[in-house]
Amino acid sequence: MIESPSNPIVKDLQALNAAKRRRERGLFLVEGVRLVEDGLGAGLWPQVCLYNEESLRRTERGRNLLRLLRDPRAAQDHRGSVQEASERAIQAAANTEHPQGVVAAFAMPKWDIPATAEGRALALVCDNIQDPGNMGTILRTAEAAGVVAVILTPESADIYNPKVVRAGMGAHFRLPTFPDQPWANIEALLTKLSIPLSRGYATDAGAPHAYDTVDWTVPSTLIVSNEAHGPSPAARAYAERAGGFISIPMQGHAESLNAASAAAIILFEAARQRRATAG
Repeated sequence: MIESPSNPIVKDLQALNAAKRRRERGLFLVEGVRLVEDGLGAGLWPQVCLYNEESLRRTERGRNLLRLLRDPRAAQDHRGSVQEASERAIQAAANTEHPQGVVAAFAMPKWDIPATAEGRALALVCDNIQDPGNMGTILRTAEAAGVVAVILTPESADIYNPKVVRAGMGAHFRLPTFPDQPWANIEALLTKLSIPLSRGYATDAGAPHAYDTVDWTVPSTLIVSNEAHGPSPAARAYAERAGGFISIPMQGHAESLNAASAAAIILFEAARQRRATAG
């Protein structure tokens, strides 16, 4: 058992709190029963995992995860990657105060361009979304709404920031994401997704066209921008050539919604339209 917070494995996990170390190693930190379970459920195995048996045995979900981590077939294939540790060591390795008795490092997924179904693809572009909590919520929402891919500009938050990972609730393991993409690459990715470049809509609080007037049943791109500054010059230039700008009508005195709330409203309107026309 790993007992000491100064153990080299603990230190290696701690280092993943820094973006530079994550990029160098191609790994990101995952904490808690639910998120480690999501990684395993996606067919992935952690490069490193520390668990505390006593902590995991406190809940049924923890006991199930313990059985998965101790599966002898997996242990043979991934020798030495899963080790028991003291609660103190796990706490030292984690980014949160309550890591629930398990912390792991997973490899950053490498995504291929997903096949789009029946010409109804919806892609999401995160344009300079910088708040980690918003970013994680957007990823979680995008997966729930059936988005086929999320593309992020270089100025957006690091999607493997531990705060983004926690707020994403497992979306990192299931939703194709393409971070750090300049606009020339974004347009190329959209073309590969069979989404016409003419079908791109950027959110802008002052836009005259409401989000629910758009036909989201055909291949389209939604661009959600930094709430404080609006669309970046590159996003604005793209939207002016494409579908244009859309807004969410407000009945109260608020000038705008945060990026995560705006994304949720529009993406679920798109999902509603697609369900209504399915079959």
